[in-house]
Amino acid sequence: MTAWLDPVRMVLNQRNCQLNCYFRDDDAGWDDLTLFKLLDLFQLYAVPIDLAVIPKCLSKVLATELVLRISEYGHQIGLHQHGYNHSNHQSTGRKCEFGDCRTADQQFSDIVIGQRILKDCLGDYLQPMFTPPWNRCTQDTVDVLESLGFESLSRDYSAVLLQTDQLQEIPVHIDWFAKRKGVRLDFQMLGKQMAQRIQQHDSIGIMLHHQMTSADERAVLAELLELVSTHSSVHTCLMTEISGCYSEIL
Repeated sequence: MTAWLDPVRMVLNQRNCQLNCYFRDDDAGWDDLTLFKLLDLFQLYAVPIDLAVIPKCLSKVLATELVLRISEYGHQIGLHQHGYNHSNHQSTGRKCEFGDCRTADQQFSDIVIGQRILKDCLGDYLQPMFTPPWNRCTQDTVDVLESLGFESLSRDYSAVLLQTDQLQEIPVHIDWFAKRKGVRLDFQMLGKQMAQRIQQHDSIGIMLHHQMTSADERAVLAELLELVSTHSSVHTCLMTEISGCYSEIL
């Protein structure tokens, strides 16, 4: 089965400098049991993972478990804000929680309430980073984030750049569940996408959605985790660890 990773192995073997590799799992707050299985897998391979947490969906049970895991196993889990309640507010077009159908005041209200919830539940473990649901937001969103002291914004690498003097963009480059014309890419194509990114850049960010990750999916993901955790050219890390490497992560 690991043949899908052959292109990745080849470009890793050819590298003469280190590759920073990070994983962002979205929608923490949904399907806790499946999230815990994913965290167990990452712990098994000692690979860090960043969780984008939906404030409105964060239960006390989940918050307690996440803090406990970080305390017990070291800072291998990063926690940051994922919108407010992951609702689509667009009347037309692509889904977006913080799109042009919402005023700056409406966006501010949701983001600041979500920030307070996460700070109350997660304390100092909360990182000043924001991932908008569906990887989409507006200039108003950026302005709100700056006013609230956020330091980083994570979207898809292909997103249109927004004007900011304060926020560091830390994008994801690979969607584990990516589709083309409505059909999910097979793992062979996914491996080729990863290899292309690795060949041309010094960092790669991979986006996951735990609630879509079945046991079979985790088995394939384990193959990737084994590779990146053991290859001498790869440094697995949390997103905040490379936040100063702007030119390398876009």
